[in-house]
Amino acid sequence: MMSAIECRVAAEAYKAEASVAGTATKKVTILTNIVHTLGGLASQLEMLDNYEREHERKH
Repeated sequence: MMSAIECRVAAEAYKAEASVAGTATKKVTILTNIVHTLGGLASQLEMLDNYEREHERKH
């Protein structure tokens, strides 16, 4: 499973690829969607980590 940090690193790589001059519009759209998806996944993984840490403290 990817970590939140790995998701953010991958998102930055896709973002950089999308910003290359001359990249086809459709490819930029796809890459941008991937960036948003990975960012959302990173946030969800961080929330899960926080939940699990809180849950461990209570038990």
